[in-house]
Amino acid sequence: MTEPKKPEREPPSSAPVTGPTRKVDVTQATAPLRRGVPETTRPVTRPELVTDGMKAHRREIERKKRQAAIEKLQVEQQAADERKSIWKWTALAVFILVVGFGYRSLQDAYGNQWPMWDVWLLLGAGLIGSIAWMLWYFNRPEL
Repeated sequence: MTEPKKPEREPPSSAPVTGPTRKVDVTQATAPLRRGVPETTRPVTRPELVTDGMKAHRREIERKKRQAAIEKLQVEQQAADERKSIWKWTALAVFILVVGFGYRSLQDAYGNQWPMWDVWLLLGAGLIGSIAWMLWYFNRPEL
């Protein structure tokens, strides 16, 4: 009798590994792999299942979110304007107090006979301050 023909050996289906590999510890338990089941985070809704009522409800929710965001921005803007006003009036009061106490201390020290150098310094500071204020006032973004 003739011997039965043996099937030829097929090459492996995966390519041989040529780079560095990771050692797998077989003592650790691994979760079984699920094949063929796509993982989705939430179920896919078909367009024909979304009704007009659902769309209207979604639009209403989005409108309320936009309105709440607008109200929040308005409150924040109002608070920022109030803080700015408080700082402005506080700075003005401090400036007036400093000028008043400075004038009072010079009057107490010299009476009506101030040194000429102090007079020129005060006049120059007043002139430069008034010019700087005018430049700031005319270049404000609100105008």
